[in-house]
Amino acid sequence: MADRYDPKSGENLDKFDNAGDPSSDTWAALVTHLTGYPVPDRNTVFDTLKSDHGGKLFRMDIKERSLSLLVKDSGFLTNKGEDYDIWFFNSGKKRSIMQARIVFEGRVTAGDEIIFAAPGSDTVEGAQVRDGNEFTDYNKDKMSTIPLSRYMNGPRAALLALLGGSTKDARFSNVGVADTDMVDLNSFGTTGESFDFAAKFFRDHATVLKDWEDRFSRDDASWKGEAAEVFRSLLKKIRENYDSYVETFDSKPGSGDETTTGGTVYSRALSLGRTYLEDSATKLLDAWLTWAKSSYYDPHQVLRYVLDDLAQWVDANNVAKTDLTSHTTNYYTSVSHSPQAGYSQVHPEYGDLTDVANWAKVGDKAVKIWSQGVSEYLGKPAAQVQSDLNNHFLDLGKDFSENVPKPKSTSTASEEYQEKKEEEQQEELDKQHDEDLKYQQQLRDEQNQQREEDKKYQEELREEQRQQREEDKKYQDELRAEQKAEQEEAKKQADELREEQNRQREEDKKYQEELRDEQKGEQDEAKKLQEDLREEQNQQRDEDRKYQDELRDEQKAEQDEAKREAEEQAKAMEESLGGLNDPNSAGDQDLSDIDDLLNQNPPTTESLGSLDTPNGLNDTNGLSDANGLNDVNLNDVDDVNGDGRRDSTSDVPPITQSLGNLGGINGGIGDPRRSPTGGSTQLTGDGDVLSDFPDGSSSSFDPDSGVLTTTAPDGT
Repeated sequence: MADRYDPKSGENLDKFDNAGDPSSDTWAALVTHLTGYPVPDRNTVFDTLKSDHGGKLFRMDIKERSLSLLVKDSGFLTNKGEDYDIWFFNSGKKRSIMQARIVFEGRVTAGDEIIFAAPGSDTVEGAQVRDGNEFTDYNKDKMSTIPLSRYMNGPRAALLALLGGSTKDARFSNVGVADTDMVDLNSFGTTGESFDFAAKFFRDHATVLKDWEDRFSRDDASWKGEAAEVFRSLLKKIRENYDSYVETFDSKPGSGDETTTGGTVYSRALSLGRTYLEDSATKLLDAWLTWAKSSYYDPHQVLRYVLDDLAQWVDANNVAKTDLTSHTTNYYTSVSHSPQAGYSQVHPEYGDLTDVANWAKVGDKAVKIWSQGVSEYLGKPAAQVQSDLNNHFLDLGKDFSENVPKPKSTSTASEEYQEKKEEEQQEELDKQHDEDLKYQQQLRDEQNQQREEDKKYQEELREEQRQQREEDKKYQDELRAEQKAEQEEAKKQADELREEQNRQREEDKKYQEELRDEQKGEQDEAKKLQEDLREEQNQQRDEDRKYQDELRDEQKAEQDEAKREAEEQAKAMEESLGGLNDPNSAGDQDLSDIDDLLNQNPPTTESLGSLDTPNGLNDTNGLSDANGLNDVNLNDVDDVNGDGRRDSTSDVPPITQSLGNLGGINGGIGDPRRSPTGGSTQLTGDGDVLSDFPDGSSSSFDPDSGVLTTTAPDGT
């Protein structure tokens, strides 16, 4: 009985956590290139193992089971009829549990056991491999493991055939190598032998040609003449070309010191090429055997690791986080479940387990991990083999490209003979040329001698010119000395003038400073004088202001005195008139002294107002202009205190006394009265009392309002 969970499932899955997505397939490309075997595309080998009722490598369904039934554990081969079972709770189904039933598509079984693919041998040759097969699954879907088997095991068959010398007969699962793509390592040896045969031909015949050439070159040769010379030249030409070919063929391969076979550089390079290919095939087969022994050879086994990981997550986060409750009645017992804290039915990678569509992600992950295993166990070694093989063949290519046989001469025998004749003619020409050169040399010697004489004469001329230049230079130096002396004298005079100018400037500067000091003194005196004048003006202003204040005080006193006198006069007049307007007074009023009262010397500043219709009388002659008339007639002041009704018996009898003459009161309007202080006072047409003072100030008193207005001498 298999374990529910493989104890190494987690370790096997974690191995490629940091690996990237496997995209390129170096392994398949290199095997096809070396052997011609058409390795299937790794991205398509699972297309025929994908179920619409599950995903890649498996089919499945989810059954709802009653909690009252016996529930088995999740895991691998725990329930007959399924390859894998995962039990989990659905929070929406309180009285049931879900069973995910999984069957691996294309697996190989023995009874109730699944047999995962394995080589079963420690050698590549003895490995047991499966060809794959086509089948129809439970859901009537057509399935096939043949593409997967061809990918897994076809490269092994092709590489073994390559080591055997040719991939012509390499086949696996009814797929072989096309004739146009086959690789025959034996052709390397055959081609190398062809180069060796060619080298042997050139090497053997070069000796024969050398012997013939020597015979025609001897003095006792039976065949002489121009034709014999042409034939000997031909033999020499062929022999030299053969020697060149043999020298090239005998070159050592530049690709290394490996042990090789063959008599030429080409056959040895081809021998190395075959060795490199065989070594590469051996390394690739070793990598394949390592992969076949690993946990990532059979994708069904990888699928089990993924399901183990999922089932353990369900156990920890779903089943273990669920409480079961039993309810018993007289007739039956029911069981329900409820989630605990931390419960989940949504896997972080696959999603909600109740959705069958999400389970396809399980197959996708298994295929991804299997592909990562291929890249790790086969792709990396293949990349290294490919790199090494490329470098080796680049070096071998140079053995061919850099050792191309080249003849020393490509001309014909007649051309060689003609060249010899031309060489003889050239020798004659060279001899004549040497004589010409000798004659020319003699001419050159004579010319050199003449040049020496000319040179000597020129040197004598140069010496004379040099002496003349020395004398001229001496004369020029004397002139410069005289000019320098004159310049020194002129400079001395200029310095003296400059010193004199500086002294004059100093004196001028001193004089200017004295003038500035004098001007500054005068300015200080003028400033002091101005300040004294300003001080005197300030004192004068203070005295004037004091005098004006005294005048104002005097004027105010006079005004107060005038006001007091006016008030006394008004009071006296009021007392003199007595009860003139008092209805309770006696019937007869004595006005005999009114003239004296009104004609006193002090001016009257009070107006008696208007007596026109006093107390509402209708027929009276008014006293409205009492202050402006010389003669005032009071004859019509009858019924002064009456009520306006003449015939009333209660009226006071009319006053019949004469009031005398009021003429000349206040001396008339506009006639001023002199005051003891030198001013004047007068009554204006408006009834105001106007006073003028000696300092030019004035005051005006309005008896109606009681307002006294004072005007300063400046009019303010």
